[in-house]
Amino acid sequence: MDISKNLFSKNWLVALAFILFVASWSYAADGVRYKDRLFKVSKARTVTVAKDVPFLDSEDGANYSSLSSLMEPFGVEPMMYFYSKEVSKKQPLLMDIYEPVDDTAEKRAAVIVCHGGAFVASSKDDFTQKSVAYTDSLAARGYVTASLEYRQGVLMSEVETQDGYDEIIDSVDFARTVYKAIQDVHSAVRYFRKNADELKVDTNKIYIVGNSAGGMLALENIYAKSKKDFPAYVDKKGTATLGELDEYGETGVGGHANGVVALWGAIHKADLVKNSKVPVFLAHGDSDYVMPFGKGHAISDVDRMLGEKGSMLKMFGMSLNVHTPTLYGSAVIDSILNAGKVYHEFYAPRGFGLKHEFYDATRTDENGDEVVYADSVQNKVFAFLYNLAVDSVPAWKKPTSLPMVALALASRITMGEDNRSFTVERGENLAYAVFGLNGRRVMAGRASRGQTVDLSMLRNGVYYLRVQGEPVRRIGLRK
Repeated sequence: MDISKNLFSKNWLVALAFILFVASWSYAADGVRYKDRLFKVSKARTVTVAKDVPFLDSEDGANYSSLSSLMEPFGVEPMMYFYSKEVSKKQPLLMDIYEPVDDTAEKRAAVIVCHGGAFVASSKDDFTQKSVAYTDSLAARGYVTASLEYRQGVLMSEVETQDGYDEIIDSVDFARTVYKAIQDVHSAVRYFRKNADELKVDTNKIYIVGNSAGGMLALENIYAKSKKDFPAYVDKKGTATLGELDEYGETGVGGHANGVVALWGAIHKADLVKNSKVPVFLAHGDSDYVMPFGKGHAISDVDRMLGEKGSMLKMFGMSLNVHTPTLYGSAVIDSILNAGKVYHEFYAPRGFGLKHEFYDATRTDENGDEVVYADSVQNKVFAFLYNLAVDSVPAWKKPTSLPMVALALASRITMGEDNRSFTVERGENLAYAVFGLNGRRVMAGRASRGQTVDLSMLRNGVYYLRVQGEPVRRIGLRK
């Protein structure tokens, strides 16, 4: 046997195996960027997106509503920035940027995260709204990420009643708050584009991930093209003119994102969805009472949204009434995008009573296995962003099932014979109430899908029936 030849053969095979290993490792590293955690993440670096931006000023105690003040002594995070009059103070608009450490790529995809909080709570470094979780996880996968401290705060009026006080948020004031926050998101996108060389960002791969209020901002960013797309009343008489969408921050670059993830979001005008072909990921629960799944109003059940905070308010004889413009949720947006043959994904597990922000919700499937929605949402979001970042967006496909918007816009209830009852067709734990013509409530409760509410004990006459998520019905009872 030729020992030297055999040794050479073995060495050659070892060398070849090593070369193939290195090659496969390099290929895998390139292939899984934006998919797997490959990097350590830098500490947050706070940057100024725009200077001299008018924020509602909470330093004046007389301008701070009693609703927020009452909550502070109880150690409950107040719904900050509620005011009795609009007083502004100019200050910088800030954003925290996270980057993958020791990353040598020159043109990286970027993701701006917009937290939730009903435009009155939370912040750029919030954990419950997943802001830090998403920025960290995505930066570890090779994205440049940022969490934006957009403007919040809604004007509130206070009306004394026999039982205490009603705190009222008007739909016009709510719309002004949303518009200002939309301006801020535009500023954040323009900041990335203007500073792309320094940040090593691809200007054609700037995406937004928004949750709840942030989801609404993400959608408005790509669909609303100018101030003309908003109602004229955003410039409310007696208050400051808000300016155009690009009023603050960098100039000379576009402020619309190249892709959007909208978790339980909505938009103020359905026709605007036709304005853009940008890829969109939508996630929404069909029993959402905070942001409408179909057509409706935000915060349709204030008591359920507030939870313990609402109970504390009642201790002081206070109630909160929120009025918002009509909004169009994910089911409506999905339908319009399908009609326009625009690539998008819609994650909406139906029939499980999923409400708002189902990050940590679970259910048991038919096989007895527990399904964690939080994992499903994040995995689907990250997969969607990966496809955008590596230019692997699938072609639009015609849905195989009936459009969800038809179900979303359908009535939640059906009336029984002679209006003696009504049955809930969809939705869980819906609040309902019956009022006489004098405005006095004569009946109230909650009902879920499949339940029938008996109205036959009421006297003959005309009543108003209000069911959560439904227009008020005028019904006549006769026996």
